Amino acid sequence: MARKNDDYDWLDDPFDEKKAAAEREQAGSGKTGMALGIGCVVFVLIAAAAVIGGGMMLLGSIG
Repeated sequence: MARKNDDYDWLDDPFDEKKAAAEREQAGSGKTGMALGIGCVVFVLIAAAAVIGGGMMLLGSIG
């Protein structure tokens, strides 16, 4: 009986609902943050392409 208690890992309890909820929340916030970061990078790239394209059109109409 004592051996059964020694084998049980109290720090990694699979039935700890608070720990499981915290892990799910942390995993979700990481994905959301990464999606937000990727969206910002895409927006900046599109805006830069629009500025460069607009400048080239302006230079083309002058010449």
